[in-house]
Amino acid sequence: MLFAALLVVSTPPTLVFGGDVMLNGIAPARKPLAELAPIFQKADAAIVNLEIPLTNSTTRTTRKTAAEIKRRDQYVLKADPGHMAHLKAVGIDMVGLANNHALDYGPKGLDEMIRALDKAGIAHTGAGRNSAAAERVAVIRRGKTRIGLVSYLAFVSVGGLRKCTPATEKSAGVAVLSFGGKPNVTKIRSIVQNARASCDVLVVALHWGIEKQTRPSGYQRALGQAFIDAGADVVWGHHPHVLQPAETYKRKPIMYSMGNLVSPRPGKSAVAFWRVGTESVTLKPYNIRGGRVTFK
Repeated sequence: MLFAALLVVSTPPTLVFGGDVMLNGIAPARKPLAELAPIFQKADAAIVNLEIPLTNSTTRTTRKTAAEIKRRDQYVLKADPGHMAHLKAVGIDMVGLANNHALDYGPKGLDEMIRALDKAGIAHTGAGRNSAAAERVAVIRRGKTRIGLVSYLAFVSVGGLRKCTPATEKSAGVAVLSFGGKPNVTKIRSIVQNARASCDVLVVALHWGIEKQTRPSGYQRALGQAFIDAGADVVWGHHPHVLQPAETYKRKPIMYSMGNLVSPRPGKSAVAFWRVGTESVTLKPYNIRGGRVTFK
């Protein structure tokens, strides 16, 4: 008797990316991301930038001065910790934390949020109790595929980086990558090589660029391409709070800015779908109204 061999073809994972999660001034009861739940839950991994601390702490950072805040040169933001249950419920799997607001309420606010992320089972990287914790690769497994995420704050201005509390060997903060006029290829190669030892697919999150600009700057393109050259599979950017174009470089996608995932301010945004191994991403646009995502 002859038996036909069964060929089992595994489908590469599909990842969905969102932008800045700006929950300040939005009550958890609003369920701001509810309309994205079917998208996030269907994807193999949903990854977003958790822009501001979810904390009850009242101790603000001292790195952003009262005068700067009054002039609106700097902002100190936080949101209700009750949002964490909503982030988990809608299907968010991984978050980047390397941004300019993660330490707005100091190490205490950051620690409260990280503990809540751990309790919710949401993988995270980009900020932590020291530089080793902030720079570690976060990994989730989907089938036989290990998906890794590293997250870095990458501003041109050294002063701007300092305002955001960079992590050190002995103190809490965010993972930072200074630009200095050209990419630090040695540092980038080290980041990628260390991360790849723990994962099969490597996502690099970069908080970079200039707010409100709809085109990527030269340094964004140089830095994004340097990470692809070093072996990253996809580069995912955020910070400008508006959408910027995505491009394919050496058959791999670079998303320069995914805008706001949600915000108290109205606007237009999108999420991006990427099937591992493909050259480009597909966008699904939506509107933000009343602090909620809507496809209407």
